[in-house]
Amino acid sequence: MAASFEKILVMILCGGKGERLYPLTRDRAKPSVPFLGSYRIIDFSLSNCLNSGLRKIALLTQYKSLSLERHILNGWNIFHPESKGFVISLPAQGRVADRWYEGTADAVFQNIYTIQSENPEAVLVLSGDHIYKSDYRAIIEFYNKKEADAVVLAKLKPRAEASRFGVVDADDQSRILRFIEKPKNPPGTPWYPETTMISMGVYLFRTHVLIKALLRDAKDAASSHDFGKNNLPRLINESRVFAYPFEGYWEDIGTIDAYWKANQLFLSSAPPLVVQDPSWPIRTYKPQYPPSFVRKGTIRSSIVSSGCMIQDSLLQDAILSPGVKVAEGARIEGAILFEGAEVGRNARLQRVIVDKFARIPDGFVIGADEKEDARYFKLSAGKIRVVPKSWKLE
Repeated sequence: MAASFEKILVMILCGGKGERLYPLTRDRAKPSVPFLGSYRIIDFSLSNCLNSGLRKIALLTQYKSLSLERHILNGWNIFHPESKGFVISLPAQGRVADRWYEGTADAVFQNIYTIQSENPEAVLVLSGDHIYKSDYRAIIEFYNKKEADAVVLAKLKPRAEASRFGVVDADDQSRILRFIEKPKNPPGTPWYPETTMISMGVYLFRTHVLIKALLRDAKDAASSHDFGKNNLPRLINESRVFAYPFEGYWEDIGTIDAYWKANQLFLSSAPPLVVQDPSWPIRTYKPQYPPSFVRKGTIRSSIVSSGCMIQDSLLQDAILSPGVKVAEGARIEGAILFEGAEVGRNARLQRVIVDKFARIPDGFVIGADEKEDARYFKLSAGKIRVVPKSWKLE
């Protein structure tokens, strides 16, 4: 049976700890980490849904969800009850198990009552921590055309880079033959043998197929209750599971280095996504700051959000969230500053992420001396410095 857009339930996985993004995830869930100054990571998945005509959206939340909950309440409380649309949060409730979510499939299983209550024709499962643009209507049409039981959104990657992902091995009709978790020797595709299709963590399931798979998985004590490791490999052998080839930019910003690089890509002359596209707006909550004020200085290839105060300073490849203050003589290069951060006079920041409301004192230098910086801050593998939330020099 074909699925219609109106009868699809979206479930967005937002419960991961995001340990590799620490300390940005010290006080917030990974999907609520700021991105490009004005956005949160979750805004991209939610905007994809809204722009694709999907109106029933549930966020499966867990760790440190307060920041995410506030963002959803302030920026995504957009549906009137009579519209039958919603954006709601579903924390672990103990309805079917007295425990936290223990894997991607278990998170959906623990909300099986919600699925049965909504009675959708299909369930679209998304990750809340990816940056990409996707019209899910094309995936739904592909699903209907193939008369699929499940569809996995997959992206081509060079084989040499694919071993850190879940890999999809499909035939020339895009039907999946194998789902392999992080293989040492990834298989090539029928179309381009030197490339491999990796799973993007986006799944569209026929509802009764999903429920049957979740119930079976829940009874398996040896399962890790993960879609990629457990459910999909089983489904492939007994159901019609297809790979939808995705073209375009997609990034799982799971590490500090990947996060910093993804932000910097949007400052290039050819950004991977056009966030100013009026036909595909990226929605978010924007706090009520006044316009930014720049007294004088030099600003190159940078983003300055609302409410910023910039004195005579240099900004190069910098991203300033709302309410940032930069004092006279400061130099900020290749840096990301979160809301309310303050940079003192003649301070120097290079290849650094400054979390909310941190205070960089006058003349302080970050990014020039690795050993000195390591006294105060975490350094990533790529030597990106991270200043924690509300930090100040004691």
